[in-house]
Amino acid sequence: MPDFPTLTTQQRLFKVLFQYLDPLVAAGEIDDPQHKDVWAFYLQLERTLYPWLQPYYQNAFHLTNSTDGRGIVICIGNHQFQYAATTIRAIREVLKSNLPIEVFYIRENDLTPARRQYLETEFDNLVTRQVVSRINDWHTRFGGWALKPYAVLTSSFSEVILMDADSYFFKKPDMLFDDAGYRKTGTLFFYDRTLFSGWETGRNWLTSFLPTMSSIVETTRWWNFKSAHEQESGVVVINKKRSLLGLLATCKMNDKRERDQVTYKHVHGDKETFWVGYEMVQTPYSFIKSYGGVIGGLGDAGDAETVCGNQLHFGVDRRPLWWNGGLLRDKNRWPDRYLKFTHYAEGNDWEFETSCIKEKDRIHEFTAEEQKIAAKFVELDQQRKKDEEKIQQGIWKPAVHLVDDPLAAEGEEKA
Repeated sequence: MPDFPTLTTQQRLFKVLFQYLDPLVAAGEIDDPQHKDVWAFYLQLERTLYPWLQPYYQNAFHLTNSTDGRGIVICIGNHQFQYAATTIRAIREVLKSNLPIEVFYIRENDLTPARRQYLETEFDNLVTRQVVSRINDWHTRFGGWALKPYAVLTSSFSEVILMDADSYFFKKPDMLFDDAGYRKTGTLFFYDRTLFSGWETGRNWLTSFLPTMSSIVETTRWWNFKSAHEQESGVVVINKKRSLLGLLATCKMNDKRERDQVTYKHVHGDKETFWVGYEMVQTPYSFIKSYGGVIGGLGDAGDAETVCGNQLHFGVDRRPLWWNGGLLRDKNRWPDRYLKFTHYAEGNDWEFETSCIKEKDRIHEFTAEEQKIAAKFVELDQQRKKDEEKIQQGIWKPAVHLVDDPLAAEGEEKA
């Protein structure tokens, strides 16, 4: 079984070596004989900790030297395509965001060529990428949530908004890069729902392998036994050039050996591995200062005075910003039942089975504009259903793009 106390020590040593060598690598002085031994030791430690970087990446410095700009990363397979196709169209056509998008899938058969073609032809400035072409899958054996931090790591962007396929925004996601916490630390995380109070596993686990912690830890619900869930990873914002070491530690917690034998026995998927990974290597991070609310309608689970639906997140202005779980009331139970977009509620007393907030003192109505945005998303999803039926039947074909230049169009006709 992986020894997490030793892993923490190794990664903190790696951080010291990385920071020492960084200016030497940047100045092209790493081949100087006086640095030979420390460079060799660094490479040996890197390959012990992060063997999945080889052979695509020369070393961890290569990770950020080959990246640039800002963009959105979404991880999907064939099953998540139905959500991602509408989410991406909402970003482009309703929210009018032109941020480049990279869609990651795991292996060749995880996202069919027809679905890849659909995404790359229907939407401008979007590419699909197979993560195992850049990460050594022998060490990772991806199969779901674990893919997400690696997709951030291997994306071509320096600054990344990682989104789940079923996350929807009320505002342009671009605005997240302007958040004060993100500008200060190079990261932005969101809190999850408050669920299952009295849960002691989180705090006990942290104290077993973190000899020192940031001041944030003592304020968490994990530490205070108030919730088994701390972070929601439906949206994560990371500047890789500023917080690469924290991201590497997060990836480490999600590789095959660590996640199967330790990590996923203590947390629900990848969610907590972001902030905990950053704690392991003492890399700064920030949370938006609000807990998840609920988006839906009144009386959707029998009580006419409670709001039930999917998890909603707020911006610093306390207005609804984005929600996770998609457009359906419960995609696992009711595949054709859309959410109501009339009300939202804040609170910490969740009823897990019905996804309702029991408190009734902070219920609000959505504005007409917010309801209009949500209604547009539903319209887009109706069109997506028709497109997907064609894909499944093998009769979908890419749309013919009009040529703006009449002379070019004339030349095509003659050809």
